[in-house]
Amino acid sequence: MRRTTIGSALLGSVALAALLTPGARADEVVGNLDLGSFRITGGGGSGNDVVLGTTDPRTITVKLTASDNSGIKSADFTLYHGSSLAKADAKLKAKEATAACTASGTTSVCTKHYTIDPRASLKNFMAGTWKVAVQAQANDGDYVTTDAHTAFFLKRYAKLTANASPEPVAKGGTLTITGKLSRANWDTHDYRGYTGQRAYLEFRRPGTDYYESLGYTTTNSTGVATAKQTATADRYWRYEFRPTMTTSAVKAPGDFVDVR
Repeated sequence: MRRTTIGSALLGSVALAALLTPGARADEVVGNLDLGSFRITGGGGSGNDVVLGTTDPRTITVKLTASDNSGIKSADFTLYHGSSLAKADAKLKAKEATAACTASGTTSVCTKHYTIDPRASLKNFMAGTWKVAVQAQANDGDYVTTDAHTAFFLKRYAKLTANASPEPVAKGGTLTITGKLSRANWDTHDYRGYTGQRAYLEFRRPGTDYYESLGYTTTNSTGVATAKQTATADRYWRYEFRPTMTTSAVKAPGDFVDVR
């Protein structure tokens, strides 16, 4: 199986490495050590989504919270793509060898930083669900090791256009609204049409700041969406694409049409 390391460093302590020795279960909990929140900042998407185009690297900060009544001795995590850590076909590589943990009473926040360069590191098969494997140990010997504490999405950046014509248009005439939905191709390092996707047609009335939806049309084999509407009044027209597990959401800029 192809394995790509854009990912995680080796565990940084003997105690944690011991949890992954042959014979240890993939998921194991001893005692009452609790794994709390997992947070990514700088990902460029909603929530913990990480979104990348074709050229610009992105640096993200990843924080994991762990707590135990005796305090946390050590903790680390690995961000990987695949069915399990043992079968991972890609891992994100952190700047730090191990997570840096800051304690506050019995709770520690452990942090790593990652810089992902789509030109050097990413392939299309890596888009989608990524998992978080965690190893943590408390001062009293309690520990947790799990292949799937949580998950997040690594997504391909999307672009979308909209053009309504003719401009201007006579009242009662027919408007044709076309748009092109494309997304980053991490294999070829350019943007390709995203086919068979729902592009939601929306309009905005002058003097308002919100768009109203008129339903959707499906993009064709080159990523082009086409819809026709009767011109009744001045309007801004655009398309919206809603996110998938592999691709970011995007809204086209509104295109104003003067109805005469």
